Amino acid sequence: MSSVKKILKQIFPVVLLKRAHLEYNKLRIKTIDKLLFPEKSFQQADFRIRRDDYPFRLIPVVLEHLDERLQRQFRSNDDWTQDEYLLVYNQPCLIEPHYGWALSQDNQLIYPSLGFSRVPYLPKPDLAAKGMWSQPLEEFEELVSLRDTGEENYYHFYNDVLAKLFFLEEQGLLTPQTPLLIADALWRKPFFQYFLEHPYLKNRRWVVQQKGQYIRSRKTYFCKPLTHTPQYYARILDMVRPADRAITGQERRIFITRSPKRLRFIENGAEAEQVCRELGFEVVDFDEMTLAEQIQTMANSRYVVGIHGAGLYNMIFRGQQPMGLLEIYPPASYYPFHYVLVATQMGYAYDGLIGQPGTQKFSGGFYVDPAELRQRITALLQR
Repeated sequence: MSSVKKILKQIFPVVLLKRAHLEYNKLRIKTIDKLLFPEKSFQQADFRIRRDDYPFRLIPVVLEHLDERLQRQFRSNDDWTQDEYLLVYNQPCLIEPHYGWALSQDNQLIYPSLGFSRVPYLPKPDLAAKGMWSQPLEEFEELVSLRDTGEENYYHFYNDVLAKLFFLEEQGLLTPQTPLLIADALWRKPFFQYFLEHPYLKNRRWVVQQKGQYIRSRKTYFCKPLTHTPQYYARILDMVRPADRAITGQERRIFITRSPKRLRFIENGAEAEQVCRELGFEVVDFDEMTLAEQIQTMANSRYVVGIHGAGLYNMIFRGQQPMGLLEIYPPASYYPFHYVLVATQMGYAYDGLIGQPGTQKFSGGFYVDPAELRQRITALLQR
């Protein structure tokens, strides 16, 4: 299967392949997956915690200065809910390696095993998972699963993996000896290894699930805290080496660029960078920096302009110092709200600029009007 994927990537643009895979997965979810992977039913009483809340109502976002398209979407988010739950599954379950799905003994999918298990791009387990109950596998009497959708992503590591640890600790369910399950792909990430140096993570019992490794557990903790939880930002900041987050008083202005090798970049990047330089901004590429360097840079940046991406989450390392952030979105029918919400929770000034369709179809590139970019940055500097 991996060789087929490599061949397809050589023939078709990655963006097109992603779209095709999404449509294919949506079709499978509605048809064959319902038969192959039935959902295990849970009642409210099965959960120790299960509730919904409205993130955009907890800390209202200032909208009046934003693009009308962003205003419309963010206003509609006032009615958007996020779930929070804690399920202690007291029966044996099997956790498959590819995506972190948990299966009951009768091979039903435990949807609460993944915080975002219903997203249309998440595949179901391989059929081979159903035959693993009879195999000799590593087994645990008790296990906390930190597996989740997007777990290897820098943003999701903070928002959906570390947050689970903080949440379980608040419930009094963690000891240093409690086994914590993560994917090997996350374990090997440099940002995970950076935080692993801190005693809060270093002194824990980690179970690193290898590719192809199925794991059994007799008692398993599955949870999902509310996303974008402000009190967790301070805890993450406390885990950073003091020298890396030291405020030097530089009050830098930075433009975070992205290489055309990425699937989201500005086609006329040279023009955009020139506008930023004329307004006193340095051009930086976080892909070329260590995490320590990224933290140092963002901690000392008074104004930040950047393309939508996980690197913008580094804004939390600015702490309680003032910041102005301009997020640049590619044109779309939907604009992710992650960073406007984080910026508002941190007390930062925020603005958003929506780009225009690029000329390189299916490349992920888009065009930014230099005049609009200059106007947005100037307005941010004056706020």
